[in-house]
Amino acid sequence: MPSQRIWKLSALLWAITLAILLLLPQKSFPESELLSYDKLAHIGVFAILEILLLLAFFKGKGQNTIKLKILTLTINIVYGSVLELLQHFSPGRLTDWYDFFANSVGALVGVIFFSIFIENKVANHKLIL
Repeated sequence: MPSQRIWKLSALLWAITLAILLLLPQKSFPESELLSYDKLAHIGVFAILEILLLLAFFKGKGQNTIKLKILTLTINIVYGSVLELLQHFSPGRLTDWYDFFANSVGALVGVIFFSIFIENKVANHKLIL
């Protein structure tokens, strides 16, 4: 299992990549629909960011994971919100409340995925080390 330093770097690089992609000027923007592929992409990329954040700061069994999950979820939702608001100033982009909602849902999906599939495996792996 990679060290926390690698996960922190991965989370940072992913966040920078998201900022670049979401703030690049666009000439045309498709109409926003709640269940479009665009919204699924927002859910996916923010779920990945959430998982990377959790892996970066998860220390294993005995840690208060509820506080960690609330903290990383809050960071992710605020970050997604700031990116959405900054799109207002990027040519051809607009602030889309459905994107904000999809970003937040993605962060929540990341917490759920981490809780079900990763948390116990990482804790057990760290106990072996």
